[in-house]
Amino acid sequence: MTPHGEIPTQPVTLTMSEHEPYSVSQLLVRLRQAVESGMDKVTVVGEIGSCKMASSGHVYFTLKDASAQLNCVFYRYQAVACRVQLHEGMQVEIIGRATVWEGRGALQFVVDRVREAGVGSLQQQFEQMKRRLQAEGLFSPERKRPLPRYPESIGLITSPVGAVIQDMRHRLEQRAPWVRAYLLPVQVQGRGAEHGLARALQMWSEPERYGLPPVDFVILARGGGSLEDLWCFNEEELARAIAACSVPVVSAVGHETDFSIADFVADFRAPTPTAAIELTTPDAAALEQMLGERELTLRKQVARAVETAQLRLLAVERSKLRAPLELLAPYSQRLDELQEQLRDSCNERMQEEQHRLDLYTARLQVGRLRVVIDGARGRLQAAQKALRASAKARVEQWGARLRVCEEQLTAASPAHALKRGFALVRTENGQLLRRAQDAPAGTKLRISLSEGELAARTEEQG
Repeated sequence: MTPHGEIPTQPVTLTMSEHEPYSVSQLLVRLRQAVESGMDKVTVVGEIGSCKMASSGHVYFTLKDASAQLNCVFYRYQAVACRVQLHEGMQVEIIGRATVWEGRGALQFVVDRVREAGVGSLQQQFEQMKRRLQAEGLFSPERKRPLPRYPESIGLITSPVGAVIQDMRHRLEQRAPWVRAYLLPVQVQGRGAEHGLARALQMWSEPERYGLPPVDFVILARGGGSLEDLWCFNEEELARAIAACSVPVVSAVGHETDFSIADFVADFRAPTPTAAIELTTPDAAALEQMLGERELTLRKQVARAVETAQLRLLAVERSKLRAPLELLAPYSQRLDELQEQLRDSCNERMQEEQHRLDLYTARLQVGRLRVVIDGARGRLQAAQKALRASAKARVEQWGARLRVCEEQLTAASPAHALKRGFALVRTENGQLLRRAQDAPAGTKLRISLSEGELAARTEEQG
């Protein structure tokens, strides 16, 4: 059926025998059964005529158009959640079922939901509220507070029953089981729900005063629904409570396409309650991967430092130096400095990574992650011990080779040969003599001994 068209129902035949008379009550029961079985739930558009609320809370009104009217009843348990204030002359769309009220023998329409026809007043109120609060600066990005990257505790403000709290709890256990979550149960739908939501935010602004645990931020959460269902999140009282909250507020109301005033005022907006958990907590699997990558990077850096020291030592060993005893001394000293720097650098880096590892271990207080981290720490300590032993052995090895080179160069030095009784014979102009025929008779000579020089002159050779 369409709101403005004919109702496509099949005709219902009342089979009644004229030989078996019915009482009035029996007839009305048969009529009610026929009406209810022959028509599904429908939407009807019209103008409210008379309208009154009984002491029971039920609302009775007539719905009319140019040529007919319909008696309607809006029972209290449905009416309390309705945000539309019914009054005479209002154009509305009502959703419900037709029946027969046996007490008066009259056709009656039992209303489930009511909304204004056309652009409703709720949408108009929403736009007006949005413009006013935006002008006051409550939506300004400058007042938004960042969320901690690694939260330790979260406050949840939502209904204690339903799929929302269960989905959030399961997702948190899967993603970040070490994060503590505390639920402050509230009503998230119906008239007056905004008072409870605002009160919950006020309580978590002063947790010690109200006996609540401190949290890093709070999440306002509710599943999807109509504009009327979500209207408590558009109330000014709740918007100002979000702005005044001492901890950051995450709004996770409705589905991805639903927007409320709370979304604009909150420090962070999540499209769904489950997404709020995913967007505000770290992933345990990603943390484990990051620790592994940090360990691999540290190993590579230490290996490169050792390789660089080895290359520098080889370069010193292969150099052809004219004065080895003097020039090798600075490199030997430099080798000592490199050894000390390598040891200090390794200790400093190991301490820094150990500190980070301890920090992550303290946060990831779950069995499986603790085992992984303890294993990583053991491997890191073993690598540290092996690296130190390897570095010490390498330095000692290259020191021994350097001492052997020094001894060999000392043995090959001309000064050492002079100490063993040899002498260097040069001409007057400093040319070294290796053959007697290079110095004819009368050549002036200088003879260098281990201690001092002698002057001489050649005579004729025999």
